[in-house]
Amino acid sequence: MSKPRFSVFGWLREIVSRFFKGDAADYTYSSMANAMEKWLRMYYDEPLWLKKTNGHSLNLPASIAAEFARLVMVEFDVEISGSPKADFLNEQFKRVAANLQTNLEKGCSVGGIVFKPYVSGGIILTDCVIQDEFIPIEFFDDICVGAVFVNKITKGDRYYWQLEKQRYDFAAKTHSSQSKFFVSVAPDRLGKEIEASEYPIPVLKEFTIFNCDMPLFAFWRVPLANTVEKDSPLGISVFARAARNIKEADKQWDRFLWEFEGGELAIDASEFALRQAPVQDSEGNLVKQEMPKTKDRLFRRLNARKQDNSAFYQVFAPALRDSSYGNGLNRILRAIEWIVGLAYGSLSDPQDVDKTAEEVKASKQRSYTFVSNMQKSLQTALEQYIYAIDKYASVCNLAPPGKYHIKWNWGDGVLEDSDKETQVKLQEVNNNIITKEAYLMWRYSVSETEAAKMIPKDTEYKPFFE
Repeated sequence: MSKPRFSVFGWLREIVSRFFKGDAADYTYSSMANAMEKWLRMYYDEPLWLKKTNGHSLNLPASIAAEFARLVMVEFDVEISGSPKADFLNEQFKRVAANLQTNLEKGCSVGGIVFKPYVSGGIILTDCVIQDEFIPIEFFDDICVGAVFVNKITKGDRYYWQLEKQRYDFAAKTHSSQSKFFVSVAPDRLGKEIEASEYPIPVLKEFTIFNCDMPLFAFWRVPLANTVEKDSPLGISVFARAARNIKEADKQWDRFLWEFEGGELAIDASEFALRQAPVQDSEGNLVKQEMPKTKDRLFRRLNARKQDNSAFYQVFAPALRDSSYGNGLNRILRAIEWIVGLAYGSLSDPQDVDKTAEEVKASKQRSYTFVSNMQKSLQTALEQYIYAIDKYASVCNLAPPGKYHIKWNWGDGVLEDSDKETQVKLQEVNNNIITKEAYLMWRYSVSETEAAKMIPKDTEYKPFFE
């Protein structure tokens, strides 16, 4: 049985070099191909070190990617308005938004994701392609303007492939697409080349859209410097820099579990101590007797006797060192949180108070900053994506002409230190800079009338804090 392929980047690179000669020459990314394979193995809980940890894993990469996706999307909301066409675009965008957190998690795991819209049946659908499943072939001013994408359709015992090369020309302001089609009897082979008319669904072999201000696909990458290949414009996984620490965490987790297994209560006893009285059958033959299976875990047979030649019998009940192993694991988890940019307590024990208040606050601020950068870069990518679906709607006459306005809401619960802001507000109340009503309106999102009702009327005014 062949080894499962977690990343197809290396395979795609060979395909692009073969059928689009010269397009992948400037972006070989051999180190990135290996790195993405490793990241995906870690994300799918099959890291290379799994055998060394006896199959025990905390699956931290998936937890880290999911947590960052959650933090980015926790209060996400977008509204496209301004015209009937804007309403149409808003409906198309809702399809992407519905699964955005899940797709963003996958993008976080491998370093980036492409949002590639296409028209089908009078609506605009979107392929969300993670970074290892397409080949970038051209960048301009740090923007991906050319890429090769692979689409596969299964029909009966046949596998149909479309290799689609999309490229944006800044000088001509055109976005073009060229496709090659193949059919195969194997799920991991292109097979022979066929005509576009033989492809199972109607697809244009090539087309060009004019008067474009940007590419008609959007590439979002994790906003971290690439430490795998410094000249590569691809992104890196959110847990890439903590890979060694994640390995140590799995090793420590294996030790932690072994401490309980190895320290299980047992009775070491000589076989003479466990031997039962012989039993004879009807013909006088001795019948072998076994200990009940429920006893196998408790009793361990030894061919040994005491010095006085009596049966050996000893209880094995060592003191567990789970606290030491647990503390060691927690320290490793804290190190991982620091490296990847999560606040203390995201992975480690939140009840652990060995960090000072300032250290905890600093970790939260780092997390806020990184999540904010992720949101800003994602908004830029989604603005480009919305421009793309607007262009497709116009070219394909899917909606009447009209302008649109985008209202973004990322929320402030994740990005701001709410405790610090609350203290500042209370200080302003105490110094008569703002009224108590204004504070309550801000704090509880109530109207001025409701805030006034919340203030006790028959008590003297006292500062909120002395």
